[in-house]
Amino acid sequence: MFATDFAALAREIAMDIFPLAQVLELHRLDDAEWTRINSNPKFQAMLGSMITDWNSAANTRERVRIKAATGLEAVMETYIADILDPGIPLTQRVEAGKFLARLGELDSQAMGEIGEKFSIPLNIGAHHVESKPMTTIEGELA
Repeated sequence: MFATDFAALAREIAMDIFPLAQVLELHRLDDAEWTRINSNPKFQAMLGSMITDWNSAANTRERVRIKAATGLEAVMETYIADILDPGIPLTQRVEAGKFLARLGELDSQAMGEIGEKFSIPLNIGAHHVESKPMTTIEGELA
């Protein structure tokens, strides 16, 4: 195993988001390889350090953010399936759709409002020219 493999394995075990068996399966480690790695003093030191860092009070916000994102990702398919289920009231399905749109940054709040105002500063030589907002006249043609 390379040090980077030790680091990735130790980090995932320290984060304790997935059961050890699932982490070992992800890294394609059988029982014999895991026993060899787990008895390695370098790995044990790295794992101990990562567990301490992960569980520190200073890391609380990041720990909660990652665990919440992982948990949400685990149930995402259920939300998507529920949106398509006509047995669930339409208002609830619409809310689930809005929730997914926010997560995917597809709603107008994440993308910025349409018609948002902006200005363009122009720097020409030593002069600085700021564009002035244009007046818009709206109406209907007769």
